[in-house]
Amino acid sequence: MSYKAPTEKDFSALQSFVGKAYASMDEAITASYLSKSVMGLESQIPDIVLRPKYVEEIRKILVYCSEEKIAVSPISGGLSGGFACPTINPAGVMLDLSRMDRILEVDEENRYAIVEPGVTIGRLWAWMHKHTPDWAPPIPDGAPPASTVMGDAIDRGFSLYTSSVGPQGDNFMCAEVVFPNGDILRTGSWALPGSKPFYKYGIGPDMWSLLMGSQGAFGVITKVAVKIYPHPEFKTVVAWGMSNPYDMQDLTLEIQKQEFGIAHNTVMVQGGNYPLIMTRWPKEKIPQNYEFYEKIGISKWWMNFECWAQTQEELDYVTDRIDKMAKDYKENRAKDPDAIKKWELHPKQIASRLRKPNKIAIPYSFYDAGFLFITWYTPWNECAHFSEMYCNAMEKYGFPPTMWVASIERGRQAICMPIICFDSTNPEDFERVQELNRETTEYGLEQGWLNYRPDPYIHAPLTYSKAGMYWKYLRAFKKLVDPNMIMHPGRLALP
Repeated sequence: MSYKAPTEKDFSALQSFVGKAYASMDEAITASYLSKSVMGLESQIPDIVLRPKYVEEIRKILVYCSEEKIAVSPISGGLSGGFACPTINPAGVMLDLSRMDRILEVDEENRYAIVEPGVTIGRLWAWMHKHTPDWAPPIPDGAPPASTVMGDAIDRGFSLYTSSVGPQGDNFMCAEVVFPNGDILRTGSWALPGSKPFYKYGIGPDMWSLLMGSQGAFGVITKVAVKIYPHPEFKTVVAWGMSNPYDMQDLTLEIQKQEFGIAHNTVMVQGGNYPLIMTRWPKEKIPQNYEFYEKIGISKWWMNFECWAQTQEELDYVTDRIDKMAKDYKENRAKDPDAIKKWELHPKQIASRLRKPNKIAIPYSFYDAGFLFITWYTPWNECAHFSEMYCNAMEKYGFPPTMWVASIERGRQAICMPIICFDSTNPEDFERVQELNRETTEYGLEQGWLNYRPDPYIHAPLTYSKAGMYWKYLRAFKKLVDPNMIMHPGRLALP
């Protein structure tokens, strides 16, 4: 495929759609959108930045760019992960949707909220805390408040109650999307005029799922209906430590299989290893041996169970049951029973963990100038194998072996997130990161594991080379809605 570099004439035409104040070719503005950290290293500086407000503006932009074969890459907001910027040269148009920031509806009876792409998790949380305090939105856990609801969820990430109700993508009901061919589609029950967004699968085959995880490669999503959930008063965190990822995996799975009355109350189940602590400090201040962490009561591996309940009695039952199961596991099935112990958290630690939205991802930048999340899905009973493999690989390439693991849908899947702390000012570090990424991706695909947000140079080509028929039909759908292949070219190895 060949693409056209936008000219001054193109800029003038595109500017007329959004207004002079919301279009720019200024190098200082375009360069500010460059992000080579957090979720990806492949972004390029766009030629033009446009900030539309209305659906019709987006439709005009896409139709024009399709006719002119100018690449378009949409982002919902500036802090919704990496991979936001264009990944080809010429870079084309960056479509910044942050002005589309309306909370359109919150329906407590049918338990959904309708938001535009620029609505941040901090804003939706604050709005619902004030106006509908008995309900909570599906915001990602650990992301900064300036990230967006849509930016996380259409990539099928995780929410603050992912362990209880399933992956973030399952919290989305219906959507409105603008395609480059000029069509505006509503999915699910929304496809029927006048219908509420109450049913994801709608009037026929589910088209919404084709858009999930597309990373902007098919069209621009302009509205979504997301589920909201009860936000009870009674909460706490139970934590257990161990010496190895296999005991972490197996104990957690036993608890997560207790679905009714136990696991449904564990809204966020997440853990990892002790380098998660050390890579939150400035590099020069980090003790380099485990003995320091052992003295302050931090196990080599651990798992937190964040519990929500409607009453104190219900909460007590859940936490007591978790502790009893952990003790039984320790006495009868553990690989290293002596290392399994309850982590008695300070009330301030619990309060910090329960605060939403939180900023637990931010401190990784203290360690070095950059950090990268390379995130995978595995069956839960394979997350220990994954963790062991990836930690060894990180040490091989000279990175601290930092691993985070969380339960999805009561231990049906694991989301495994190696956190690569590197020096983004050093070109050699970028090379080491990519070498690590390629080696572990080749191994992971052989095991049948899936990358949750595939990058265009390593994950997507390697994955689709093994799933050629899937890629064939994925490309056919893109050709249908995006005939000139302008949407975020290069994403998902498309075109």
